[in-house]
Amino acid sequence: MSIQQCLTAEVAAMSELASLLKSEQSALADGDMDALSETTSGKTVLLRKIAELEKVRTTKMTALGFNGKPEGMKDYFTQSTDDTEYCAMLWEKLLSISEQAKEDNRTNGLLINRRLSQNQTALNVLGRGGSTGSLYGPTGQATVNTGSMKGMVPR
Repeated sequence: MSIQQCLTAEVAAMSELASLLKSEQSALADGDMDALSETTSGKTVLLRKIAELEKVRTTKMTALGFNGKPEGMKDYFTQSTDDTEYCAMLWEKLLSISEQAKEDNRTNGLLINRRLSQNQTALNVLGRGGSTGSLYGPTGQATVNTGSMKGMVPR
């Protein structure tokens, strides 16, 4: 596999991941747990594939005498071969898609945190029995929650 082929495959995989992150964002906003489950498994597969492709590219770069890190890519592009200009374009596209995917992933993390916070608030309300502080006991009779309540002075 050539550097160009590696970059082409990486761009395709990263584009797929970016699209999946957008789908995840919609699923989070809509509360669609089935779609969310699908996106999670798809992300795992794609992240593995991207890591493998990056490893192949790094190995190829090292074999060609270049540093496998991003700085080495810039050195590779200074060569005057036929495909380096196209590879440079692919590299820039990969970096751009990766940056957008990173931002979408950050946004999804914020959505997840907000959803978790809402769920925790709902659980807290249910655990306290709502604003009145009472719950129905096993006998069907209302019982008062005797747990400590901050800011309340017992009488």
